[in-house]
Amino acid sequence: MTATTGHSRATTPPEPDDERTVGDLLLDADIAARELLWDAPPDTAKAKARSWGEVIEAAADLWSSFPDRTGNPSLERIHKLTLGMHRTQQRTGWPGAGESDPHLERVVENLSRAAEMVSSRRHPTARLSEAGHLDSEAARTRIMHVVYVASHGVGRALWQYNRDLRRVLNAKHRLGPGQSADQSHNLLVRIGAAEQLASAYLQGRWPAGLTGQHREPVEPARLEQAVASWDVQARRTLAASPTTADLLFTVKVERDLTMTGGLILAAAAHRGVIDIEQHTERLQPALGLLDEAWARLGGDLEQISGRARRVDPDLLRSGTELRASLREITADLGGHADPATMAERADLRAASLEVHRGLVAAVDLGYVLRDAITDPELTAPARGVQAACLRFAVQPDEAAWVDAADAHANRPVALPDALRESLAERHADVVAAAIRVDSAGTFLGVGRPTGPPDSPIDGRAHAERALDVRATPGPSYGCER
Repeated sequence: MTATTGHSRATTPPEPDDERTVGDLLLDADIAARELLWDAPPDTAKAKARSWGEVIEAAADLWSSFPDRTGNPSLERIHKLTLGMHRTQQRTGWPGAGESDPHLERVVENLSRAAEMVSSRRHPTARLSEAGHLDSEAARTRIMHVVYVASHGVGRALWQYNRDLRRVLNAKHRLGPGQSADQSHNLLVRIGAAEQLASAYLQGRWPAGLTGQHREPVEPARLEQAVASWDVQARRTLAASPTTADLLFTVKVERDLTMTGGLILAAAAHRGVIDIEQHTERLQPALGLLDEAWARLGGDLEQISGRARRVDPDLLRSGTELRASLREITADLGGHADPATMAERADLRAASLEVHRGLVAAVDLGYVLRDAITDPELTAPARGVQAACLRFAVQPDEAAWVDAADAHANRPVALPDALRESLAERHADVVAAAIRVDSAGTFLGVGRPTGPPDSPIDGRAHAERALDVRATPGPSYGCER
């Protein structure tokens, strides 16, 4: 049954340190595709166009790895359509060589890893049971939803890109090198056709088709281990030589912990496992403020990072495992599980304590992030730095913040002092919000380790660690930890 489709834990995973199941990988691919809908400006259209074919290739590979009684050709049709697009791109030279889209890269990585896991488990001649059939149908439904949402996200970016080019042409101006209104429109139409094919398959299947997915019982210790591993790895990476991509990924995972962990806390309150009045009046508003603080900081770092999103592999693995351990409890079909379902999957009291421990750790992590972002050796792509300076309305004293040659080549450059100060103010907001969550969650009874008053893990002492970003770092800056 589950050995056929691979939704349970694989005995031979592609990467020893990756504990995620095939179901975890499919859900993460789906979420990454949905994030395209929030990140579809016209300047990303060419990167998305380059990545589109890889998404369909990975989806088709995973689709074919699942045993199939029905022989439905829907994804094969989309795959052939995409191969035709690829031949056209080769012939016309548009969009040409260049960077790929980070969201679609994440989709491809998840689908490819899932295909390896399924192929390593599936017996080629094993008879498919009814439960195995339902499980494989659920997997195909999720894959097609990934294709559907991704195609819509790529289409949105292409539409805005083509609209802007048409405006240039209507104004009797010439397009810049590498731009093509005709080719972008042709690709938009063909991706629209792929979206319609995916939509037709999902009609009547989404999300009902997911009900047959096999789910292993939630391992009681998984969330605890994931929270602890993430806390250790995040500090280890940020204490080394982090990139802006590492900083951005850290912020995104912390925001996921706040939002998804908040669902666990809300379910626990709804079920009467924790004090509902304390949760409603104190903890829930504090979580909202922390989510907003992480979101503002993440938006700034996303601007600075540009499209460079290569993350430290160890940080990436621990972050994806934390996300998976949370969603294993909170995700159900096409949305969130209800409190009763979460209570069936996990001990909500124990899960609430682990979530709160992770949130409290964000207090000190905010200071670690501040140390990293204010490090004079931290660099970022020149165009991202320039865009961030414009966004913050930072005015240079004498010359431009970014040299024109650096901006043209998009070389890594140091962050200007004024920009680092603006980012440090965002970190101050995060720390203040995390302290409030720490205080609001005291009713949960999470014991804090005892130690000296300035111990980084003692949330009661964090308020005394005021941020002062204007002081010039001394020779031993960053060596205190």
